[in-house]
Amino acid sequence: NKLILSSPFPTYVTIMMKSTEFVFIFLCLFKITTGSQYQNVFGNELQSCSQSNSNMALTGYTRSGSCVDYNDDAGSHHICIDISSTDQNFCTVTGQSDWCSSSMPCDNGDNSSSYNDDDGNLCPLVNWCVCQWAFASYIQSAGGCDYIQNIECEAINIQSMAAYAALAGTSKDQNGKYTNALKCIEERCSVDSYSVLAQSSLFNHRSRGENKNYFGTEIIFISMVIVFSFLIFMARRKSNEVRFDKNFYIFHRFF
Repeated sequence: NKLILSSPFPTYVTIMMKSTEFVFIFLCLFKITTGSQYQNVFGNELQSCSQSNSNMALTGYTRSGSCVDYNDDAGSHHICIDISSTDQNFCTVTGQSDWCSSSMPCDNGDNSSSYNDDDGNLCPLVNWCVCQWAFASYIQSAGGCDYIQNIECEAINIQSMAAYAALAGTSKDQNGKYTNALKCIEERCSVDSYSVLAQSSLFNHRSRGENKNYFGTEIIFISMVIVFSFLIFMARRKSNEVRFDKNFYIFHRFF
């Protein structure tokens, strides 16, 4: 008979490391799958802002036709607005050069993210993804939601509504700038931001000056993974035929 003394800590560390690896991999996969579909202000799949083969320029920060972005899009171009419609011109009111009246490569329907992928033809800017912060200023400078150009609700990214809701009622909400932007989307799109954001994942926001936290599906999954990992740890611990003495050593007897 051979008696071997070994510390329990390596066993615990190994099991916990494997459990941690499982959690990390699971969350990465979950993040990829849940982040693959963008949502509009209705909580549905985000629609294209510019319409293909409709004599309008291809829009989007990524030039995909949709109001989505990359991490380097500081302006968060999430608002789809018809800058060809009547009422006060977006460029003029926001104090920008009149790029609203310019022409750019047409939306030819291939949904390419390449700036150079076009047939050489230019089309006027019609439905266009604009900066959500500039949009809030636009409403304020125009004199209210009733005086701005048309917006395309199905193509407005829900992230804009979440951003406005997070700032509404805070010290940064000077003169109700973001509160009014949020209300404008609600009125124009006939949507209740409170309900939509509550049902949408990944968003925590302040609404109308009150703290309202929304724990989406990601939080639920994280909790489930943690519990599952703990159960794995306990099951493996129980399966090991070990006995602990008063000095916390494991005695394994090999024959």
